[in-house]
Amino acid sequence: MKFVNYIMASVLALTVTLLSSCCDEENTLSKAVLASATNLNFEATAATSKIITVYADADWVSEAPDWVTVTPASGTGTMDVTISVNDNMRGGAIDNPRKKALVFKGGTLASRAEVIISQSGDKYRDCKEYSLGELSALADEEILSVSNVNVMALTTKGFIVSDAQNSNASNIYVLSSDPVKVGDKVSIKGVKESDSQKLTYVQCDNLSVVSQGSSAIYPEATDITSKLDTYNSKTRDYVSVTGVLSDNTVVVEGSSNSLLITDAIESLNLAALNGHKVKVSGYFAGVAEPTIKMICSKVEDKGVVEVIYFSEDFEWLKPWALSSGAGKTVENDGDGSAPQIYTAVNADGTTADKALTDRGYRLEEIPGHAIYLQDCYLKFGKTDYQAGITLPAIDNVPSNTNLTLSFDWAPMVGGTRKFDPVQVIVTITNGSNVVDLAPIGHNFQNSVDQLSWLHAELNLGNITINKDTRITIKSNGWGENKANTGSSVYLRWFIDNIKLTKTK
Repeated sequence: MKFVNYIMASVLALTVTLLSSCCDEENTLSKAVLASATNLNFEATAATSKIITVYADADWVSEAPDWVTVTPASGTGTMDVTISVNDNMRGGAIDNPRKKALVFKGGTLASRAEVIISQSGDKYRDCKEYSLGELSALADEEILSVSNVNVMALTTKGFIVSDAQNSNASNIYVLSSDPVKVGDKVSIKGVKESDSQKLTYVQCDNLSVVSQGSSAIYPEATDITSKLDTYNSKTRDYVSVTGVLSDNTVVVEGSSNSLLITDAIESLNLAALNGHKVKVSGYFAGVAEPTIKMICSKVEDKGVVEVIYFSEDFEWLKPWALSSGAGKTVENDGDGSAPQIYTAVNADGTTADKALTDRGYRLEEIPGHAIYLQDCYLKFGKTDYQAGITLPAIDNVPSNTNLTLSFDWAPMVGGTRKFDPVQVIVTITNGSNVVDLAPIGHNFQNSVDQLSWLHAELNLGNITINKDTRITIKSNGWGENKANTGSSVYLRWFIDNIKLTKTK
């Protein structure tokens, strides 16, 4: 028994010694670890090594994929390390692209710095062939190949393909800059993705035209004109809507929603049909209230309803609105994110203010920047700042034409439920001749009413409108502020759906 007790005591002492040693080692590990890069990209073969800096306040160690080498693999304090990768080969040929995390670790879960290591490869090695109907079930970022499918409709950014069955599940949008025509039969390789509406699309980077010269055969379109306010779908259904065309939007009387023809190609000739009653057919592309989106395949002219010389619904600002998180402040009763147009950018890095000026708009602000982006309209003004906008030149109005200018607008309501006492002023300038139209005000009652859009319609008579005319819409109280009035000035407002038409 004494011998057993001796053995147990020895084991216990050894365990305590080992635990103490382990704890001492752990205590030397850093409580904070950072890396100078979060992503590193390498070529498939003969890749050049890269040097990054590890920042730490004590010891650190690294964990790397088996195809990544870190030199040194551990260290103390701030050090430069070299990252290198093995050639990405399998069976004597370049393998699929690969991506893994390299981790620099300290003593806690919080003290970890991850660097994503990506190595290029043959994207389509082992690529599986799918039918269009199978694509929606695939995970996003799945590599795919589809053969012998028909081009059914075009946009400025891609095209719709379908198979011989023309079922809704086989209508797939393909993002591609390759030139194709309706009726072409194509084979594509790319990546399956889903848009914000969970609708499937393919990011294509390999396209071949199998045959040309055929005509597209469309199924019977489902008429959703009467269902515009409630319609939705999980697939790109082939649908039609009848209404009045205004720019790229089809307006249906009695419906809160309208139909937006997204990324329309020039051959649809929409500009010539502005103000006409039309029947448009195409593929459902999602809902972004107050619009239903469509990729259009054809437009049938049903005759002139109104003559439109200028229209603007700002729907083209959608990429900027999405990237900046712009909200719908009017629809949300005064609550919504409103980034400045000078900071909101699209995927190309173009700011919203430049996009507006490139389209011919002039931004009116005093004393400085006070124009904001909404989804998809504009907000003007902030405390002690006023703002407005001058429309692009309009050069297609016949002389002595009676005109009507219309737009939707709303004042801002503050968190205290007080509506800004703003009025909208329309000014028409022809050289030295400046005409200010009567101010447009509102009757919202503080703490009582809910914010909503107001419709303004102004009969301009036969005021001259030509390429040199400038139509400006801005707030009253231009230049007023606390310094010159004795109290803060709140003249904030919103605008959407501007239109200049021939008076009926």
